[in-house]
Amino acid sequence: MFVRPVLTMDQRAWTECHVAAFDFFGGVSARLVPDNLKTGVDKPGLYDPKINLSYAELAEHYGTLVAPARAAKPKDKPRVERPMHDRSRG
Repeated sequence: MFVRPVLTMDQRAWTECHVAAFDFFGGVSARLVPDNLKTGVDKPGLYDPKINLSYAELAEHYGTLVAPARAAKPKDKPRVERPMHDRSRG
């Protein structure tokens, strides 16, 4: 798991964190699944989300697809965002 604390999640920090994560893992996944925060997604949508221009350029540079998680669909999020087992579910 890659974790990088930041004081603000502005566009610069968002981009730098992605580049650092790609370096940490030694590559880029075929698909990125971000939440619908403004630094990544300008307008959420099931079939045609509008990706933030800077984030779209980063994805194009690294040859990856940005496929934002659907709102209120926690199972869309990558498993790494759910590292702790929920003991209340058994």
